[in-house]
Amino acid sequence: MLPYEINGLPLHILLVHVVVIVVPLGAIMTFLGAVWPAFRRKLTFITPLVTFVGLASVPLATNAGEWLLARVNPTPLITAHAAIGDTLVPWAFGQFVLATAIWVWYRSFAAPPSQPEPPTRNLAVPDERDPFVVAETTPADSSPRAARPAGRFAGRVSRRASLVVSVVFMVLALALGTATTIRVVQIGESGAAAIWTGSFSETPK
Repeated sequence: MLPYEINGLPLHILLVHVVVIVVPLGAIMTFLGAVWPAFRRKLTFITPLVTFVGLASVPLATNAGEWLLARVNPTPLITAHAAIGDTLVPWAFGQFVLATAIWVWYRSFAAPPSQPEPPTRNLAVPDERDPFVVAETTPADSSPRAARPAGRFAGRVSRRASLVVSVVFMVLALALGTATTIRVVQIGESGAAAIWTGSFSETPK
């Protein structure tokens, strides 16, 4: 059981800072991973890990909030904040599932991008027997090119199917990330309203 009070402060007001930072951050990273291959290859499993931390922080914050709710005057604004706070778990869970799916797909299933053929150039080396006969052409870059590693099951997925899945991931990452971030903002705004509404004067004293 967590200590719901730390240094005289309710744990809830500390955990909400984790939620409002990590959950939107995970949404942004998921979208970037869906649309930016270099970003996706660089971070690998970091994006699913961040979304998992965001998902885990939500029930911790809500449980600490329930503890705090039983110890304050339950005004309508506080009750509304507690109710809307409980709706974030499905969004955070969806964000984690999507980030994990994107990572697994590009790691194991997605077809690798096609590599263009290297350009050729004429070395213009005259033949020893006839100076007007030019030797055969060779690639401009004759050094061996390392092929980008494909996923473990990439051979089973066509490039068209891979492209369709990539577009679906982009759309889902944008839609889900936007909706999740909006819900975090709504919850945070309701919490701020519950704390500050009627607690200060509009004119200085």
